[in-house]
Amino acid sequence: MATSGNIESERKFDADASTPLPDLQGMEGVARVGEPAVHQLEAVYFDTKQLALAARGITLRRRSGGTDAGWHLKLPHSPGNRTEVQAPLGSVDSVPDELLERVLAYTRGRPLAAIATLNTERTSFALYGDDGGRLADFVDDQVRALVTIDGPRESRWREWELELAAKDGQDDALLEALAGQLADAGAVPSKRASKLATALGDSWPPPRKAAGHSSSGKAPAVTPVLEYLESQIADLLLQDAHVRQDRDDAVHQMRSLIRRIRSVLHTYRKLFDPAAVEGLESELKSLAETLGRYRDAEVLHERLRASLDELPAKLVLGPVHDELDQRMQVRLDTALSAIRERLDSARYYKLLERLEEFTQAPPTTLKGSRPAGKTTAKLVNKAAQRLGKRHDAAVGAAVGPQRDKAFHEVRKAAKKLRFAAAAVGSVHGKRAGRIEDAAHKVQSILGEHQDSAMAREELLKLGSASDVGNAAFTYGVLHAQERSAADATELQYLQSGKKARKLRLKP
Repeated sequence: MATSGNIESERKFDADASTPLPDLQGMEGVARVGEPAVHQLEAVYFDTKQLALAARGITLRRRSGGTDAGWHLKLPHSPGNRTEVQAPLGSVDSVPDELLERVLAYTRGRPLAAIATLNTERTSFALYGDDGGRLADFVDDQVRALVTIDGPRESRWREWELELAAKDGQDDALLEALAGQLADAGAVPSKRASKLATALGDSWPPPRKAAGHSSSGKAPAVTPVLEYLESQIADLLLQDAHVRQDRDDAVHQMRSLIRRIRSVLHTYRKLFDPAAVEGLESELKSLAETLGRYRDAEVLHERLRASLDELPAKLVLGPVHDELDQRMQVRLDTALSAIRERLDSARYYKLLERLEEFTQAPPTTLKGSRPAGKTTAKLVNKAAQRLGKRHDAAVGAAVGPQRDKAFHEVRKAAKKLRFAAAAVGSVHGKRAGRIEDAAHKVQSILGEHQDSAMAREELLKLGSASDVGNAAFTYGVLHAQERSAADATELQYLQSGKKARKLRLKP
């Protein structure tokens, strides 16, 4: 079943039954108004009993009638804009899998059911510009709603919508200009979140509380940290669907988000109740490991395959390409199966619940209530000091696996410093940005070093297998190349990693 998506940009206005239509032809920028088109629409809305989708500004409906009949999923994108994903009409008894996968991170195993049916008589007017192109659509809706959740009830109302016609390259300035003219002409901007919100009335869940504005160093120290966590958790919920849909790089992106959240919780743990942070860190680590088994195998396969392809043919002995591909495919399939099982588990859904609860009702300590500027600067600087200690340990380690492991610890410390600085960028500005960039550079260099270490470990296993035959020579050549690559990245780090260890924030 095919799906399609676009960014929906619209503005809503309230209108009484007797309110005359605005003068659309007289709007600046509108050269022509199309003939009115009347459609009878029926939309059945779906949600959990707890209204998990509505609580996050998400709507899922099946609409028949009109020009865009089908299933519609609308997800928040930016103020005034939503991402709309569509699927064919199908059956009212079965939500399309492509849409269901996009909301599982929000419904978390709870069943979806019809909660309201809206019948709308829509009169639509196309607005055209001087070049003859269609600018927007103005619609006049007469709505009758039947709500089935919290007891059946009916309601009626009228509303107007102004929606840009373009599907790509949305012009928000144009939308604001047209909407402003309607408001100047007497149209009342609607306070309704959506038609469904109007239909549900008092049953509509309250908006989720935000952490607050964090640009001031005098704000509580937890404020910028919570804002950062909220944004990362929101991205994690969106990325969940991408992993389920097997999108390219989705596992890597989700794993990165989990590491960001975990790193920030760790660095700023003293601002919160230790037990709450420790529990979340433990679960996040476990989930990252599940994702990591796939991601590590993916990176390793790509690296070794590329190295093999670059070798002269005379150095490639035996069916090493096929052996490598088969070995890695089994590992990838096993790891992907584990990810799917984990994402469908009650354990995973519980973690998502706990993450949201943490930001909605943060278990703040006295230190977390202190001014953000001084408090967060100390914690970021402590992370920088930790990076320096890890560096000293790595430089002093003996050459071999011990040294590889020590440089991997440097990389992990650099990641923690990077994310710690990113979380308080709104408070410390460019200084935090410089630390973030320097730490990211160290992370990238030593990421290459770690990839080489993993490749050498795998090549030793491949070369020592009892049935490898002449291919052992090829694996040995690749191992030597990886050793040289690791030495080069180590030297690069020693030449350019000092900045991240020396930069500090000023309270």
